Amino acid sequence: MNETTGLPSSTIHRLLGLNGRENKAKNTAPKELEGGLLIVDEMSMVDTWLANTLFKAIPDNMQVIFVGDKDQLPSVGPGQILHDLLCISEIPQKELTEIYRQEDGSSIISLAHEIKNGALPEDFTQNQIDRSYFACQAQQIEPLISKVAIKAKQRGFTPQDIQVLAPMYKGPAGIHALNKMMQEIFNSNADQTKKEVSFNNVVYRIGDKVLQLVNAPEDNVFNGDMGEITGIIYAKDSEEKVDELVIAFDANEVRYKRNEWNKITLSYCCSIHKAQGNEFKMVILPMVHQYSRMLQRNLLYTAVTRSKEMLILIGELSAYRKCVEQVSTLRLTALKERISGIDSISQAMRLKISSYEEAQEEAPFEKEQTPVKSNRPKPNLDLAKDETMDLFAQETSNSFEEMQLTQERIQDNEIDPMIGMGELTPYDFQMS
Repeated sequence: MNETTGLPSSTIHRLLGLNGRENKAKNTAPKELEGGLLIVDEMSMVDTWLANTLFKAIPDNMQVIFVGDKDQLPSVGPGQILHDLLCISEIPQKELTEIYRQEDGSSIISLAHEIKNGALPEDFTQNQIDRSYFACQAQQIEPLISKVAIKAKQRGFTPQDIQVLAPMYKGPAGIHALNKMMQEIFNSNADQTKKEVSFNNVVYRIGDKVLQLVNAPEDNVFNGDMGEITGIIYAKDSEEKVDELVIAFDANEVRYKRNEWNKITLSYCCSIHKAQGNEFKMVILPMVHQYSRMLQRNLLYTAVTRSKEMLILIGELSAYRKCVEQVSTLRLTALKERISGIDSISQAMRLKISSYEEAQEEAPFEKEQTPVKSNRPKPNLDLAKDETMDLFAQETSNSFEEMQLTQERIQDNEIDPMIGMGELTPYDFQMS
């Protein structure tokens, strides 16, 4: 953004003075922003908590422009802020149709449009100048990507030019396996001349491409940033007698002690969620039924649009078709109703709740009190409670039945068995 506009820019966290470790259960009071215009890019990635914190910091006299792609993946955290804002007609909005990431005539652009409209183009399996398709099954993904990567390396592509994107971490076509394979192609240590260290079954070497997994504003490094290991300091050579990695994020070098290595991972291959907001010269995208529960249209659309010049599609055609046919379920949010002033609670429900609250207010205290004689009839607390609960039961019983986790619903992808844990890895539970 700095290079494009010539204006100051930063992440939302840094702008608000957040460190990424705030207690989201408590209200965070950010500093009020200064200036007359605020432009927020990649708004689809902003979750409810961050949006709420940002909105609190915007003064009344500031103009705000939100920029984002509603067809990309929603935020990892709760909410679908951009989608909900676009559903409010009172908020002025403009849809941009010109694409500048790829050159004119790019088949990647037309492919993205087709995916967004719920279809694959007729020439999907036909090789184009900037796009290729290779059919294979899950167990063939790794050797086929290996061949593509070796060819790309011979043509002068660097690890920074190439990005393998995959939806899941485990399995033969998962991120972990593909990272190890790509590391051996681009940063092998067969001759044992490079410094290397091991952590949680991952080997790190000087020259490795790595990904930051958490926000670290004190080091000016944020979740999703990609860097390169430029130095390894063994414990015997360190003043603090602990192994250290030196990682360069552009011109910013950061040191990581061994107990901080769970904040990074190899990034020759990364998840599509982590790649959102980035762009790469070449994207290699495997898609097989091993990724079953992740096969959704916005996932494929987001992955395809990460590519600037070359897109390599690998896998099962039926898996790609399933992606475009399967639309992710919208999240249950109330932002639109709150902003528009629409109360989703029915009038009948309001009366029942009001009756119950009045009865509660008139209920005797639990502690002993001197009885007070009154001709006022006592409220029927049990009746009020029962009626309220009956009403809740009538309106929610069907919803509970629809949300029961069964084997059939998992196989039909109606319910995600991971319940929002798709991005978690064992490293997230490691004690630092």
